[in-house]
Amino acid sequence: MSNNGNSDGLSSQIQSMFTAIAPRYDFLNRLLSIGQDKFWRKVAIDKLAPQPNDRILDIATGTGDVLLEIASRNKSVRIFGIDFSRGMLELGRIKINKKGYDQAVSFQIGSGECLPFADGSFDGAVCAFGIRNFSDIKLGLIEFYRILKPGGRAIILEFSMPSNPLFSHFFSFYFKMILPKLGGLVSRHATAYSYLPKSVANFPDQKQFVGWIEEAGFKNVSFEELSYGIVSIHYGYKTI
Repeated sequence: MSNNGNSDGLSSQIQSMFTAIAPRYDFLNRLLSIGQDKFWRKVAIDKLAPQPNDRILDIATGTGDVLLEIASRNKSVRIFGIDFSRGMLELGRIKINKKGYDQAVSFQIGSGECLPFADGSFDGAVCAFGIRNFSDIKLGLIEFYRILKPGGRAIILEFSMPSNPLFSHFFSFYFKMILPKLGGLVSRHATAYSYLPKSVANFPDQKQFVGWIEEAGFKNVSFEELSYGIVSIHYGYKTI
């Protein structure tokens, strides 16, 4: 869904924000998640289950941590990463090259709502902590479906609100009071980590998001909570 009437302006602001925090993005991911972000991505790629010679698209790839996880398992997989932040992609290329995965991975700048790929181009699509930043989430889901081959699968890893009342209270306090201050201090960006809890609060809950994925055409859609519901993995399949 479009976040407001000026979605293009909002998208530009978010793009600038991520470019500004790119140099400290990986460090802050480890720090603010207490190292859990690596575990979350591992479980997501377990669910994606890349097969030899698959073509996989990582949407909103950021600095390429998902790409690295996939490439480390099977170098015969052809992996494409797309993101709207050139600064993020530049850091991703450096990481991929250092690991020697540059032959398996390609980067491209672009938007998740208008993917520059032909229909039925990929066996799998993954998006980790990126779709809530789309100016039109439902359009993005339609694009995910379009670029997948019949039998292809989509995996979406995103923050969610814990259902346990006690843990939800603790999580909300950390997310709203501690994370923005610590993130702002380390990133040296006044608003980036205040935006994060707001974007999570505005994102649909797991069951509603399942409905959105189904509306885009996916079948056998479900979700799995991780870390007491701090994040959820949503997944669905293109059956025709």
